[in-house]
Amino acid sequence: MITLNVSLPEAVAAEYYQAADELNQRFGDTTPKIEAKSLIAFTLSRYDARDLCTQFDLALRVVRGEETPPNPVLP
Repeated sequence: MITLNVSLPEAVAAEYYQAADELNQRFGDTTPKIEAKSLIAFTLSRYDARDLCTQFDLALRVVRGEETPPNPVLP
């Protein structure tokens, strides 16, 4: 396992913290609680570089309620 320390802009980190809060509200008591760093690790763990960039773009558009353009990488 590789451990990375990643610095995110506050606005980006805030989106992950908000998403973690929303998931915790939706699913109630989970052990352990869903944390922003877990969402980031989950996002990073399954994609190659191109897919990762596409996923970050799509996720942030969805979280912000922006219109999402067609995504050629995702089915």
